[in-house]
Amino acid sequence: MPRLRLSPLFAVAAAIVATVGTAACAPDSVRNYEAHGLNKYLNTIQDACADTRLGNHNLGEWLRSGTTDSDSDYVYWLDQTSRLYYSRINVPQYRDAIAGSMGGTKSNADALDCIVRHLPPDRPTQPPGGMFQ
Repeated sequence: MPRLRLSPLFAVAAAIVATVGTAACAPDSVRNYEAHGLNKYLNTIQDACADTRLGNHNLGEWLRSGTTDSDSDYVYWLDQTSRLYYSRINVPQYRDAIAGSMGGTKSNADALDCIVRHLPPDRPTQPPGGMFQ
């Protein structure tokens, strides 16, 4: 029985398609390497909202020091904030989502007010660079 030989070009093309397809499924917060506007917004939040708290996290320090992959609060917050920035959820939905996961509306009010107050009015409606949007 003859062996089927695939050309190297075919193998490279298949690898690229698989990689692009997988990356397209990642949440916006994972694909934000091209998201200069979102990154600028996060920097603004880091500075303007530095003394506020979300749950048991000081927002300024949380953004400044980064997080580990196991910090599910940060991952969730970043994903929801990305959705808010790209108008995939509205402000009340964002407030409810964050307050629900971080201990309530009253304790998080200052941080949520600050985050929403600094939301750019001319923000984009989808993340940059995606093939499958």
